[in-house]
Amino acid sequence: MNAATTKARNDSDDDLTRQIEALRADVAKLVSTLSDDLSDGVDKAGRRIGQTGREARDTATNAVHEHPLTAVGIALGVGLLLGMISRKG
Repeated sequence: MNAATTKARNDSDDDLTRQIEALRADVAKLVSTLSDDLSDGVDKAGRRIGQTGREARDTATNAVHEHPLTAVGIALGVGLLLGMISRKG
């Protein structure tokens, strides 16, 4: 091999090394961005679930306050049903 071929091969290797390093940096940035976006999405979903739970609790509480006899009747029926199921077992 002559010196020109060796130099061309070394330049090619150096260029490939630089491209690989640039690719690694780009992938690291992409992973960081995706991680941040995913984290934000999970936080928003958690807040939404918490809000929905609070709304359901408030709705149930209001229904019991507005219709107390109905609530007692439902509780009695559920208790009777569970009692009958547990006796059979």
